[in-house]
Amino acid sequence: MKISEIFYEKNAAGKPVVSFEVFPPKTDSGTQTIYQTVSGLIKQPDFISVTYRGDSGDKTSEIAENIKRQMGTEVLHHLTAAGLTLSELTNILSELTNARIENILALRGDAASLSGDFPLAKDLIKAVKSDGHFNVAGACYPEGHVSSPLDTENLDHLRQKAESGADFFISQLFFDNAQFFRMNEAAKDAGISQPISAGVMPIMSVANVERLIFFGASIPTRLIKIINKYKDSPEDLRQAGLEYAFHQLDDLIAHGVDGVHVYTMNRASVANAVMKRYL
Repeated sequence: MKISEIFYEKNAAGKPVVSFEVFPPKTDSGTQTIYQTVSGLIKQPDFISVTYRGDSGDKTSEIAENIKRQMGTEVLHHLTAAGLTLSELTNILSELTNARIENILALRGDAASLSGDFPLAKDLIKAVKSDGHFNVAGACYPEGHVSSPLDTENLDHLRQKAESGADFFISQLFFDNAQFFRMNEAAKDAGISQPISAGVMPIMSVANVERLIFFGASIPTRLIKIINKYKDSPEDLRQAGLEYAFHQLDDLIAHGVDGVHVYTMNRASVANAVMKRYL
């Protein structure tokens, strides 16, 4: 099923789309963790996205196909433009079509690896869309992409992705809902009508926070105080981080967002806590 159809049906009923993200680990045992996470869900999300490493050991397609076939849950297969040639893309799309995968999140990927045929995400979006078989999602950035932090550039890039054929968008994670609301309103005012799902990640550890800062996510004072208070108690920090995410999600849903996309870090406990509350 095309994910844009899920957005249409849920939003028409006054409900947000609720989705999760998992990532392919580098080990076979880690891969089993993903299947345990998905099979252990108390309810099914509207879709599950599977991230893409793009190396020789990447298991994105295998994991996405297994989740869809075995669990019956719709999947969103990530794909990066970095280093990708037209010939390689043609082969990948053929494989995904044969696997009955209908949804792709088209991303630029690592700027240092931009030696392929698709310099920017919008170029990959256009190429995948022209294949005719896929719903295509794009990424958006409530605080601006780390390489183009200006609001005008951020909105212009979002508009170009929409014009290239993106069917919906998923935002980079953020911890201040005002950032998302500002971007979402600016997008709508600019005539971007595609659904935009808000990306939320519960803080699970201090190391988790350090990685997130690298991706350009600012940490509000309230969250900094929570992290400092529980930094020496991992279990309390995980619980407090989840409660902060719930506060974000409650507020987003109350404001009528198109969808919420939860970065689960392959944790069934995070996914199920969200399920109990919102599905």
